[in-house]
Amino acid sequence: FYAVGGPPFIGLWQFDTDREAVKINWSGREWTQLRVESKAERTRSEKEPRRRQDPVLDRMPLRRTEKRAHEEIQRLLEELKETEQQIPEVNARAEDAHKDLQYKDAARKVAEEEARKKQAEAKAAAEVVRQIDSRRQAIEAKRQDIHAALTKARDVLANETAKATAERAEEGVSLDFLANHFVPELKRQFPGVDVEQKTFSELAEMFWDSGRQGFAHKTDFLGHASLVDPSDEEAGVSLTTAIWKKNTKHVGKANLFVSWTWRYRVGPFIEALVEHARRNGLVPDSLFLWVCFFTNNQRRWLGQHQDGVAVFAANVSSAKRVVCVLDKYQDSLYFQRLWTLFEMFVACIV
Repeated sequence: FYAVGGPPFIGLWQFDTDREAVKINWSGREWTQLRVESKAERTRSEKEPRRRQDPVLDRMPLRRTEKRAHEEIQRLLEELKETEQQIPEVNARAEDAHKDLQYKDAARKVAEEEARKKQAEAKAAAEVVRQIDSRRQAIEAKRQDIHAALTKARDVLANETAKATAERAEEGVSLDFLANHFVPELKRQFPGVDVEQKTFSELAEMFWDSGRQGFAHKTDFLGHASLVDPSDEEAGVSLTTAIWKKNTKHVGKANLFVSWTWRYRVGPFIEALVEHARRNGLVPDSLFLWVCFFTNNQRRWLGQHQDGVAVFAANVSSAKRVVCVLDKYQDSLYFQRLWTLFEMFVACIV
């Protein structure tokens, strides 16, 4: 079989057998216009093409112009026939193209919708980034302000701490506390011990292990070992500070500097101060004594071995008055220690 006319594979197809010829049109989608003719009819058709194609040509002879017109009509009819045979194929292609257009148009709309969504998402993301950047800048500005305020606050704290440390160095314990509260507190801390007959050196050993290790908090008397000193943020304050923490009325600016030695016993030392106040008409609860055992932070003095000469003159000058406590007139322990003699010398020249 072979194709007759039209593009390859699409158009009129003819199948020949020994007796018949079969013609059928293939549009690209379906077979149409089936026609069967015998070999005799086909031969006769081929021999008399003009008679079958245009009966007018078999009539009387025509003029040349008429003949040309009839031939042109025949040609146009054949062209029309071929064109009509191509219409189903073109329609099918048009339908496929239309469907493809619809599919691509739908895809375009989906793509445009996705693009709009992505654009909206990008715009929203950009807004989030803008807000985050704005927030970050605000936080950074706030951080800088806080840092500046913190630096200022630290400077204020350092100044106030230095001032408070200087003020604590000038504080004294009241005679009222020594006469009426100190010994009872010692007895509660050390039950069964005759604390009034203990020397202050022995108390230092009981409090801070001052004899062997230099310094250690063996006893948290009045809580002084657990309180934090703001000047260095370490645990351990002076006894005066611990007494102030318990009751502020027992601590004030020292108005009497006491020159003495730790080798004195507790009871006689307190009795001597009470007698001094009685003879001079001094009120115990308003008489604040600068006593090194109480006022100095022994954690620093015993543990770090600070030099008292550098600050001693200021303490004497701040207290305004100095009292020398002797255990006895003859062979007194006071005159057996060089430091007490130095205190006397400074008190005379300040």
